[in-house]
Amino acid sequence: MDSRILDLLQECYAEEFSLVRGNFQELEDLVVALMRDVGKGLLQRIVSEQANGYKGSSMACSCGGSMRFVGNRSKNIHTTVGWITLKRAYYHCPQCQRSCLPYDQASGLGSEALSVGLAKACCLLAVDDSFEQTATKIKELFGEDVSAKTIERVVHQVGSVILNQQNQELEGLLNDKNKNIPACKNPPERLYITADGTTVHETDAWHESKVGVIYWEDGDFEPDQYYVGGFDESKRFGWNLWLGACRCGLREAGEVVYIGDGAAWVRSIHEAHFGRATFIVDWYHAKEHIWDCAKVLYGEGTSAAEKWAEHRCGLLWEGRTRKLLRDLHKRRKRHRGRKLEAIKGLYRYIKTNQQQMRYDVFRANGYDIGSGAVEGACKHVVGKRLKQSGMIWTRPGSSATLALRITWLNEQWNQLWLRKPLAA
Repeated sequence: MDSRILDLLQECYAEEFSLVRGNFQELEDLVVALMRDVGKGLLQRIVSEQANGYKGSSMACSCGGSMRFVGNRSKNIHTTVGWITLKRAYYHCPQCQRSCLPYDQASGLGSEALSVGLAKACCLLAVDDSFEQTATKIKELFGEDVSAKTIERVVHQVGSVILNQQNQELEGLLNDKNKNIPACKNPPERLYITADGTTVHETDAWHESKVGVIYWEDGDFEPDQYYVGGFDESKRFGWNLWLGACRCGLREAGEVVYIGDGAAWVRSIHEAHFGRATFIVDWYHAKEHIWDCAKVLYGEGTSAAEKWAEHRCGLLWEGRTRKLLRDLHKRRKRHRGRKLEAIKGLYRYIKTNQQQMRYDVFRANGYDIGSGAVEGACKHVVGKRLKQSGMIWTRPGSSATLALRITWLNEQWNQLWLRKPLAA
């Protein structure tokens, strides 16, 4: 900054500075407060001197007629430095009765009174915190009072823009027979794709949010990942997961590994979109099924249950699924009732996923055999924001907030705000 401006500011506020001499924290707080006042005055002066959307006495209307300049319309805007007043050119078409404020669209202003800068700050905090906590932090950081309800509306607006764009991209893809998706510039040698689900409390009941994580090592052998998530049914979620994987190098990667818990919808997505990928049933889910059966047969916490489960987990670990299936088949004759059903359930589970449980082969190839990445994502992506204590969501609210959080986590934040989501 020009030293003359600094000299002038120091001279103008010399008395205020003298009152906090020797206390750095108070001095810093004072400087910040003064700069906010200066910034607010400067911002108000500049916008008052601009045309703010004036396009002449008339402008073309989409109906084929002409919109006429009626006059200026005032709007109070809440910015990061306080409230200012904007006067914008207002146009009206007498033929179709449409009206227009060109400045609002061009500058990205929405229906709320928040400036883009303050709205962006609210959304950034709200990807982690509740709307109430976000309001508190905005007050602490900027000294501005923004209600939790206002923040909620802005988050829903911006999140809805993200969802609409995703839907448009997906519909365009589904209608494009050639599936013209740009190639990945830096495809990985090995790409992992994982999928799982976690429930969220909504106004009518608990509902499942599906989560996908696509992860790999970059050229410097550093881990990287891309998240996909939402409340779509499995078929649509599968397309979104496939599209995300394509962006990360699905078609160009040397090899692809798909990891899941063996659930029917997880399997169907593999069959529909990732047929060339090596499908691995998560090792920890497989172990859990064996232990659940052992608890039914011998009682939870007993040494007999532990011995039974450890032996069969060992067979599974070594890839000896045929021997394990023969053992379970023989044991069906020894039990009745609930124990028989537990044996049958475990048998079906292993039989169905036998090819996806060749853990000896997978380990020899150096593959991950656990779905820890997606289980962690269920907590990190969904749980951390949508499953805080006492939270009950509407579907539009949960979907929009989750979309906003994923946009931040995928490092697509700046691209989002370049699209002027408040004005969409």
